[in-house]
Order: sequence, then C-alpha cells, then structure tokens
Amino acid sequence: MIGKIAILLIPLFLLESCLGDPDPLPESIDTFQYYYNYLMEDYDLQWEIDETIIGSGHSYGIPAQAIFALHEPEQEVLIQSRNSENEMLIDSLSHTLYENGAYMIALMGTEQEPHLICEPMDPRRPSAGMIKLRFLHTAEAMGPVDIYIGGDQPEDLVLAAIDFTHVSDYFESTQQQLWTSVIVTPAGSLPADSSILEYTANNIFETGLIHLCILEHESNSVESSFQIQVHDDPVY
Repeated sequence: MIGKIAILLIPLFLLESCLGDPDPLPESIDTFQYYYNYLMEDYDLQWEIDETIIGSGHSYGIPAQAIFALHEPEQEVLIQSRNSENEMLIDSLSHTLYENGAYMIALMGTEQEPHLICEPMDPRRPSAGMIKLRFLHTAEAMGPVDIYIGGDQPEDLVLAAIDFTHVSDYFESTQQQLWTSVIVTPAGSLPADSSILEYTANNIFETGLIHLCILEHESNSVESSFQIQVHDDPVY
C-alpha cells in the first residue's frame, strides 16, 4: 500500500528532444509529508492536498510518504482525507506548509468523530550519543497515559497525561535507557500499581536517529490489543 501513496507530484521529464540539448528541469518548492492512517474503520484512505490526489489505498497502521510541490515558499493548503472506496470526505484541515518542511499528517478516531492533524517535524539531529523521539497517541480506548523510560520509578517518568490525538514534544534519551524499558501506564499511576504496555530490550532504537512512537491498536478494531509502533523520522 505504501507504493500507492508514496508518489512524486513533481513532473519528471524523461524524454529528450532530438533537436538539441533538453531544457533544464524547473526548480520546485518541495515539502515532505509522512502519512499515518489510524482511523478505526474497515476501509483504506485517500489523501488530497488542494484537491490534488496524493495517493489512495492507504491501509491502517502502514506509514506512507509523499512529496508535494508548492507554488510559493510559504503556502496555506487544504489537506483532505477520504474513503478510498467511494471518495467520501472523512475530515479536512487547512495548514501552512513551508519550503523544504517535513510534516506528519495523521487521521485517527472514527468516521463519526474523526481527528485529522498536521504537525511539523524537526529533522535536526539529536545531541551526540542521544536518541530523539516523540509520542503520538492514537488509541482513544487507552485513555490518558504516562510514559516511563529506563525504569519504573517516579524519576523515570518522561511524559505525563498524554491523551488521545496528542503529539508530545521531542525529547532525548539514551540508547541504554530505551533498551532497558519503555512503560505505558494510566495517567497518574506508577508502573508497580498499573501498566498498559511494557517493552524491554528495545534494540530498534538507535543512537543518532529520530523516532516517532505511536500508541495504537494492533488493527482497526477497538477490540484489538494495544501496542507501540516505532517509526523513523527524517534526519538531516
């Protein structure tokens, strides 16, 4: 499904004229989007920006990428998500995009109560020897949560009361801490009292990289189990 949505909107001139050297390709004002489908429905999504179809057939839980060319270095656009089967509009929002900017676009909730967000990404590298990360909460049934990294004591609390649809600020941690444990608890609860998820030996985290950690259901059913899915953010 990623192949259907990760399309390049900038025209590619592949044919050369036999009458001389081809004209240079026009410069484009690019933006970069990372799409996430966490809508709790049994159909795939179609994404549009300013009525241009970015891609279709985007399935639940599978990240996708696209490049969109602006007309101006700073431009307000309309982002829309639709049911890819019948093109019914699910949700939309206006957002200002900037040249060379990277953005996380995510849809969550249900068809009756959708939540579409667009958040700028920070591709600057973490400090030396550190890992940079942030959390996105897409599972409404999980309720507000606290995040503990590297241990189960009060001093290991790194994020408090992260609620549904919330994207945390970026923060940094060491590989040792992240590989030791990432624990998700109900907001206000210590891991010893109650926990929702606990991950140990998390060797997916790599020093020098940026990660997006998504609190999610395993499938697009509210009856499915909770999990943390870790994706790489751009670094440059």
